[in-house]
Order: sequence, then structure tokens, then C-alpha cells
Amino acid sequence: MIIDGDGHFFETEEIFDKYMEPGLRNYRPRLLSDEEGHNFWVVDGQTSYKRPAIKGAGAPGTAAPPGKKIQSARRASVGSQTLTNIKERLDDLDKENIDVQYLYPSFLLHINAWPDGILAMGVCRAYNTWLAEACRKAPDRLKGVGVVSLQDALGAAKELPRIKELGMTAVMINGTAGTKRLDHPDHDLFFAEANRLKMPIAVHFSLQFPVVDKLFEHHFPNRVLAGIFPIMAGLTSVLCSGLLDRYENLKFAFLEGGISWVPAHVERMDDHFENPRYGARDLISHPPSDYLKSGRIFFGCEGNESFLPRVVENVGESLFMFSSDYPHADRTEGTARHLSDRADIAPSVRKKLLEENARRFYGM
Repeated sequence: MIIDGDGHFFETEEIFDKYMEPGLRNYRPRLLSDEEGHNFWVVDGQTSYKRPAIKGAGAPGTAAPPGKKIQSARRASVGSQTLTNIKERLDDLDKENIDVQYLYPSFLLHINAWPDGILAMGVCRAYNTWLAEACRKAPDRLKGVGVVSLQDALGAAKELPRIKELGMTAVMINGTAGTKRLDHPDHDLFFAEANRLKMPIAVHFSLQFPVVDKLFEHHFPNRVLAGIFPIMAGLTSVLCSGLLDRYENLKFAFLEGGISWVPAHVERMDDHFENPRYGARDLISHPPSDYLKSGRIFFGCEGNESFLPRVVENVGESLFMFSSDYPHADRTEGTARHLSDRADIAPSVRKKLLEENARRFYGM
């Protein structure tokens, strides 16, 4: 069996039109279209997209469902992209050799950066309800991952039991919540409830990182730098703060950041831990890398990453799980098949990457 630990879909207006609570419905996210027919999201009067004429601006509609102009680079039908046609999604999974897919958002990937946590959590609740209903149409193959915003940590904590009742086995956050690190005391309510429920936490890629996401005007360097920093910040918070010692049932996956940075970053953590000048033992009693042996830390990997065999050998074969990033435009097609066929990774290790590690993280 091949389990995709990190698939996606593009949210539609129906989710928020139909499921937002009456008191927040007037403030729901809405789609607008540019002159070329691309859709883009506007929420709380704000949008991150610029006019196409501005050189280097992010491509219009990147995180929105297809409009009149279909984004051919996504290489998937509208129904498959948006989960509005489950058969089309399942047909695409068959083509990709994927048996089970865990689903994450696109537009809401950055919701932990929204300043209005109350609105953000209202959006999350609507999203979680809709996604659970969609996954019930193919429960053996489509698995929803709940979404919360730590900008409203109390609301996020209250949503966790409902996420579990909806049949979801994990919850997504980002590596930072606005300007706050994950282990900030304001988030204790959320982590305590996740610990009580033994709810796996996926720390997913986001382009929102304080200061860094405004450092470059051009999309290219901003995408390179701002995209990886939140995941690195999240891992640093989890491994260097004592969070895993305070909450013994928590486990984390760090998704869509690639894998080549992991050994270098962990080595840097250990090096700083051993230097008495930095006072690491005020926070943790052993090197951060020891947590990687606990079975509570995972990373997403793509099947075509050239450094994958070396990193798996260096860091551990039980830490990485296959992630397709389907149907995003920057993914590589057929990576499940590519990983299945790689001769530079032993069959027993491939099985862990393609199935067993995802089973352990998600609790299948």
C-alpha cells in the first residue's frame, strides 16, 4: 500500500457560504477574478496577490480554485482539484499509484498568520465540517486533516475534540502563529488538549514568517526563504523548548519543506546544546537529536529528492513519509512510482517511507 502523507485540494466558496456560522458569515472569504480569469481569495478585506503587471509578483490565484482560466500546470481536472468530484480525484490517485491520501488545504495553509483569530477559527470550523463530509464519500482512500488557528488558542483547543468526532486523525498548524513561536505560553491550552486526545500535529509549510516574508518584493527569493523558515522555526520550538517533555503524548510531522535541511539543522542544534555558553540545559536535559529516536517526530519527503537515501541513512529511516503535494503546480508527477522503483533505497526502507511511517504518525 502507498500512503500519501501530504496531499491537497483547493477550497471553494461553497465551504464558507454553506458552513460559516451566522455571526461570522458576512466576513467569510470570497473569490474575485482578475482580467485574465484567474480566481484569487479576499478575506477580511485583504489579499496577498498583486496585479500581474507588477514584476515578480506571485502568480494570481495560486491558492484559489480554477476560474475561467484553468491553471494547466496543476495537471488535474477542476473536480479533482476541488474535491467536488470524488471519482475524478480517485481516478487521479490511481494514476499516481496512491492508495490513501491525507488531505491538507491550499488557501488556508497560512491561516495561523491571520491576525483575527476569531474569524480564522470560524473559517477553520467551516472547513473541517465540509472536508469531513467530502472524505466520507471515499473513507478508505481520502482522509481529512483538521485545521485550526493558534491566534485563537482557546478556540483551537475547543475544536480538537470536534475534529476527532468528525473522524479526522490529525490537525494542522504552522511553524509560527503570527509573531509567536509554537512553544509560547499562549498556546499551552492547545497543546494540553492535543496531548490529552493524543492528536498528531502536522506543522505544514507556510509563506508567512515575521519580517522574512516581507524581506523580498520578488516572489522567487521570498518563496525560497520564507517557505522554509516557518518549518525550521517549528522544529526548533518543538526540539529545543522542552515541549515534548511537558506533553508526553504529542507527536509532530513537518511537511513540505523537503528533507535536505533536516540533518544540518539538527546537527546545529546538537552543537549549540553541547556549548555551555548557550545554557541549553535550562530547557532540555539531552541533545535535541535524541527526540528523533522517540518515534514522535516525522518529516514529509518527496520521492524524487536526490539526497533522500543519504538523509534517511543519516537521520533515521523511521522518520520520513511520502508526500505527493498533489495537485499543486510545483509538484513532480508520479513521485510515488518513482520512489517505489528507486534502486538506491532498500526495499524495506521504501516500505517504511511509502506506508509504515505514515501509519505510525496518523495512527492508521
